[in-house]
Amino acid sequence: MKKKKEKKVKKINRKKFDFNSIFGGMFVGIANIIPGVSGGTMLVIFNLFDKLMYAISDIFKKKTDTRKQSIFLLLKVLIGAFIGVIIFAKLLGITLKYLEAETIFCFMGLILFSIPIIIKQEMKGEKFNIFAFIIGFAFIILLEYLQKKYSSNNSNETMNIVHFISLILYGIIGGATMIFPGVSGSMVLLVLGKYEMIRSYIDKLTSLDFQAFISLCFFGIGVILGIILSAKLTNYLLKNYKGQTVSVILGFIIASALVLPLNIENAFDITTLKTCSILISFIFGGIIIYYINRLQVKKENA
Repeated sequence: MKKKKEKKVKKINRKKFDFNSIFGGMFVGIANIIPGVSGGTMLVIFNLFDKLMYAISDIFKKKTDTRKQSIFLLLKVLIGAFIGVIIFAKLLGITLKYLEAETIFCFMGLILFSIPIIIKQEMKGEKFNIFAFIIGFAFIILLEYLQKKYSSNNSNETMNIVHFISLILYGIIGGATMIFPGVSGSMVLLVLGKYEMIRSYIDKLTSLDFQAFISLCFFGIGVILGIILSAKLTNYLLKNYKGQTVSVILGFIIASALVLPLNIENAFDITTLKTCSILISFIFGGIIIYYINRLQVKKENA
């Protein structure tokens, strides 16, 4: 009887192990490369946001029985994000260069088609708060306005202690925003005028630039601190004010999707062929999210 019970537990555990968190992490990594696209939104789409916020908070608790599982989940998402940045950065660079509008509209479709799924998953038993939604929506519109008005691409920085301290501070801001749904960490860095500088450091890594590596290490320390701080705050809000928090997040997500086309830098002629290719890309984003959701439902019902 005991043996049968043990076999059953093992079977359940094997079913629970999947690569959804790695796959979701890949999309988080890809999203954080593109200004205006939110890595946190990808976490919500892949049903990882609540789990990750809890996991990060759980790791730093004094008494917890689930620390190992939380560390394992966090590692899987980070590995996925790393794979997404490394493997897809160049591919995304090519598509953004030659098919920028199509790439942006594909992400727009991915986000907008996921909204009914997010509402179904996150608003169970919760009341939608219109005031919280408006605050979230207005915040993203304001952020987009500030980006267009004040962003600069100055990448010339003097290597000194002030520079390294500022990199940690920018990392904290970037880390706190890059995992929050609807808020683009790269867009925030653009507003601060530091996106091009950080991107240039990443580009220089391939040529083994030591100064770029050291600068990214300090920025990385800030990112980790920002993620930890924002996760603890978000976990508290989701526990105590879930309806209001999810309403704000929905405002973030919808506004960020609607302003995405404003981030298209290269002008293009509005021809019938271009309009069709943009529309196909938008629908393709919706098809991706439809099949991702079907896979998730199958796994939950298995």
